[in-house]
Amino acid sequence: MITTVTLNAALDIIYQIPSLQMNHVHRVPGLTLPGGKGVNAARVIRQLGEPVTAAGFTAGYNGQKMQHLLARAQVDCQFTEADGETRLAITILEQQQQTQTELIEPGPLVTSVQIEQLSRTLETLASQSDWVLFSGSLPQGCPEDLYARLIGIARDSGARTALDSSGAALHHGIAAAPDLIKPNAQEACDWAGIVTGGLPPSPEQLRQALTAMLDQGSSMATISLGADGAVAAERESGRFYRIRVPELQIISALGSGDAMAAGMVTAASRGGSFVDMLRLGSSCGSACALQPAAGMIDLDDVQHIGTQIQITPEA
Repeated sequence: MITTVTLNAALDIIYQIPSLQMNHVHRVPGLTLPGGKGVNAARVIRQLGEPVTAAGFTAGYNGQKMQHLLARAQVDCQFTEADGETRLAITILEQQQQTQTELIEPGPLVTSVQIEQLSRTLETLASQSDWVLFSGSLPQGCPEDLYARLIGIARDSGARTALDSSGAALHHGIAAAPDLIKPNAQEACDWAGIVTGGLPPSPEQLRQALTAMLDQGSSMATISLGADGAVAAERESGRFYRIRVPELQIISALGSGDAMAAGMVTAASRGGSFVDMLRLGSSCGSACALQPAAGMIDLDDVQHIGTQIQITPEA
């Protein structure tokens, strides 16, 4: 089994409109889905056919609805109730200009008692899991080193761990040496103190960030680059990899990084090599970009894209 931990879950509402006009009324159907990075990953893992449990914090009516939608998707839920409401994350996909506008509320308020409750739940789940994937931001009331604490609990309970976060949560979490780290390029460079001057990082800068992450004790590091694929490194083999994905007609980049993390831990849970993890992760990330919503993939897309992905070892 795989467990995902989403500390700042969300209820996603997605609107696709031909053209967004200011000061106009737009009457359009919306798509409501359970959200938050780890929740998105859990849905992808389930679509890949693996048992998965989604944990973390939820709150109020939005949290109840999110769990109901997860149950319909056959994702087991073991969330800890927090105060307030699970946040709404509203996305407007404008087709004419191909823009993506996101309106994201703050998360609920979490207390030390609720953190302790979550820690006990995680201890039980991790003892039953091959991998625990920690994803996303921290809600109000959470200490910046909470991911680091939870990674330690999961490791002590026998699970391997993966982290996909940003900012202070990533900074402290990396210090706990999760087995796998998967930020995007900006998150990785910010963590490593690499200044890009607003430009995409160079291959040398990306390698510097990968090396720094492995130096913290992690076994594997992957930096997602969106439509440009990814770069990765493995400590055991000492190898760096460049991953190139096929050119696609992208509908939405929402949740592609989450889908990539889901594919990687799924391949690892199945006993795959690091290259297997990179291939399935990149296939899932690309397949998700063909969908209007995060946490959704088509298995035929995953299989087809997987045959076109190029993974090149680099000296």
